[in-house]
Amino acid sequence: MASASEFDPALALSHKFPDTTYSYTERDAALYALGVGVCLSDAVDGVELKYVYHENGQGSIKVLPTFATLLVLRSGASGYNLPGLEYDPRLLLHGQQYIELYKPLPSSCHIHNIVSLAGLHDKGKAAILEIETKSYEKESGDLLCMNRTTVFLRGAGGFSKSSKPFSYTNYPMNQ
Repeated sequence: MASASEFDPALALSHKFPDTTYSYTERDAALYALGVGVCLSDAVDGVELKYVYHENGQGSIKVLPTFATLLVLRSGASGYNLPGLEYDPRLLLHGQQYIELYKPLPSSCHIHNIVSLAGLHDKGKAAILEIETKSYEKESGDLLCMNRTTVFLRGAGGFSKSSKPFSYTNYPMNQ
């Protein structure tokens, strides 16, 4: 583990995360819908069928809003690496997933993700890291959604240089 003197929060705040990409097809969206229980109780439920089947001339299936959480998969655990912040990946806990949707997700798409640091908090024996990913449709450049993933890194805290623990966020606290 890194000692408090090895980790510089200012260096972490200036870190540029690599952009990532993600592609999915209509089949992926339908399998996700089935996996979370769409049409489970009634295979021909008119409300739910639109997520797995082209019903009544429907051109493409609808995509469940929670499918947006999958768009950040390429940013995974390796995306939590900040310069100087060392942690044991076995001690990483997923804390929260926050999503904002700006447009309905297309039934198939190539996604361009821009990843940034949304928050970093020293909790003494642990650190809380918040990663924000904005997902854009590659062809049009339209912003589709924003994911904010919060992870709890046990054993990575104690890097504050003052008596007041270090805490940073780049978003309003009412979210």
